Amino acid sequence: MSTQRVDKAWQQKGLKEFSTEALLGTLGHYGIPVTEEDFRKLSESTFPLGIAQQWKSKWKGTGPFKDFVVAAPVELWRRWLPDRVAPHEMTDTLASLMKSLLELLNGKTDAPVSAAFERMTSLRARLPVDDKGLPQERFMQEALAPFSEKDAELFDRLAELLARSGHVNHAESFAEMEEFFLPDRKGISRAMVRAAKGEKDEAATDLVKLSEDTSRSAIARILAVDGLIHLQTHGVAATAARTLLAWAEENKDLHLALDLMPRLEHIYKAQNDRVNLLDLMRISERLNEEHDRIHPGHNRHRHG
Repeated sequence: MSTQRVDKAWQQKGLKEFSTEALLGTLGHYGIPVTEEDFRKLSESTFPLGIAQQWKSKWKGTGPFKDFVVAAPVELWRRWLPDRVAPHEMTDTLASLMKSLLELLNGKTDAPVSAAFERMTSLRARLPVDDKGLPQERFMQEALAPFSEKDAELFDRLAELLARSGHVNHAESFAEMEEFFLPDRKGISRAMVRAAKGEKDEAATDLVKLSEDTSRSAIARILAVDGLIHLQTHGVAATAARTLLAWAEENKDLHLALDLMPRLEHIYKAQNDRVNLLDLMRISERLNEEHDRIHPGHNRHRHG
């Protein structure tokens, strides 16, 4: 094990100026002896944050070295696996793109949007993908983890905001990117852009079709209903949700059925539809009773 160490000011200096031996020496000193071969083996199934999580239970660093166990895998990945995209690169590139688009929305006409999209396109070509050609879920989880709730809200609304502001091409590009990163949103983000362009009825039709598509996951179909609710097409949303509810009950998908309850409640309250609200209460009670029978003591879905 190397006797070289990173000094206490590493957080101010950054890790790039320290030798690899110093990084490894510090890791070993605080409980994580590791070699390049060890690290490469770990990288076959996870990414820097995942590596840090595996190391944390044995980590003895405190004070200025408490977070070294998180920073070190990022730096070692950069040095030992330069040809493989790390999640933090995705984080930084996406944050830069969102910043540029927000500047554009705030009136900065020379915001570097095109350059930011080009960097994202280049990075996308190098992302690790699964057998369906979609970004690896674990990679995306780690890439999106640093974003705050406020950042996530902006990400969710950005394509729609751009379309409403007349930046349709950028809106469509961002929506396409969003759906690539989060496949359960496929078709939904573009429908939001379509509605923002003034094609609300057409967008609602698209969303209904998505909610009825049995090849989609349950969450993807629910997100289509959420899209209809967002567009405030309450009548269409109610019909789509009830159709999906009937499918869920027919196919014994109790959790999908229960997940639809608060959505239908929201719709009926918006419509001031007391008759259907009363009917919904009966359905919800029946579903919860069935859920409690199958999963005693597990009341996560209880509606009320």
